[in-house]
Amino acid sequence: MSQSQEDYIKFIYENNDGDFVDNKRISQGLNLAPPSVSEMMHRLQTQELVDYVPYRGVKLTAKGTNLAEELIRKHLIWEYFLSQKLEYSDEEVHVLAEVLEHVTPIDLANRLAKYIDFPESR
Repeated sequence: MSQSQEDYIKFIYENNDGDFVDNKRISQGLNLAPPSVSEMMHRLQTQELVDYVPYRGVKLTAKGTNLAEELIRKHLIWEYFLSQKLEYSDEEVHVLAEVLEHVTPIDLANRLAKYIDFPESR
């Protein structure tokens, strides 16, 4: 899965408010052209990550929700490690964690969480 696809999934998760997220909101939030968003929604639906309803928007499927939560967990683990163990500044932490969340296998995230005694319930 591409970083772009993961960014869409994460954005939908963080902006759903328990309902559908419309393409306009996604387009504005990710700073993308509306046709690009529509095309990606069809791709994500094919992968069974979203339920897409034209003119209404998208909702994450259980599979999409699991992916989003995994990405967010990896991001938080990296933020914790970078700030608490490597003493990066708050500005640097978010930027680096945003990159690292996309390239970190789940096994590495789990091992890193154990190594840093990451507080899973925050």
